[in-house]
Amino acid sequence: MEISFSDFITCLFSGLSYLPVTIKMAVVSIIIATVLSIFVAIIQYYKVPVISQILTIVVTVYQGIPFIVSILIYQLLFLIYFNDVAAFFHSSLTVNDVSSIYIGYFAMTLGAMTGLIECFRGALKSVPKIQFEAAASVGMTTWQGLRRIILPQMFPVAFPSYMSNIISIIKGIPLLSAIGILEVMQGSLIPCAVNYSYIEGYIAVAVIYLVFIGVLTIVLEIIEKKVFVHQQTAGSL
Repeated sequence: MEISFSDFITCLFSGLSYLPVTIKMAVVSIIIATVLSIFVAIIQYYKVPVISQILTIVVTVYQGIPFIVSILIYQLLFLIYFNDVAAFFHSSLTVNDVSSIYIGYFAMTLGAMTGLIECFRGALKSVPKIQFEAAASVGMTTWQGLRRIILPQMFPVAFPSYMSNIISIIKGIPLLSAIGILEVMQGSLIPCAVNYSYIEGYIAVAVIYLVFIGVLTIVLEIIEKKVFVHQQTAGSL
């Protein structure tokens, strides 16, 4: 079977038309997951009673569940219970009124958090304890010490692992097609239903993700160099 270049181009442009959906899904999930993960990592680092233990158990359990399984569980729970929950809150919304993309945001955010929490927690541990003591010795509160001293030193250490997690998150987005979300992969395969050019469709998906992640990696590496340059300059002072 010969690969049709014209079919490949058709699939490529079809997939590119859904690239904004993929980008939006990645950006929203990463931003929310980053903020929440920092708070969870801080709670775990300071070993806040009860809350820290509960979060540790939840993260450990969630890490053992395949991402595709968690997506399908969320979708089924949404389909089964949404109408009952809406009725309890006296809402006229039904399950048919809510897009599955919100399930996607929820699943991607939780999936991203499992890796990011460990990323930030490990980076926090790399900050010398004397820095915490120094912040307390000048009268700073815990939050002031974190914001002004600890977090600025944590981020450069966490960034390489953070980059890796971001790329993994983006690579997981095609799995959302299991609950009917149209993103790059499903968009690229739409023309295949007409001309049965599935090999061209999957090659188009690979090319789009290769270029997208390649450009993203370059941007992140530039940011990383600037962060580490800043860290070295601060250290030299």
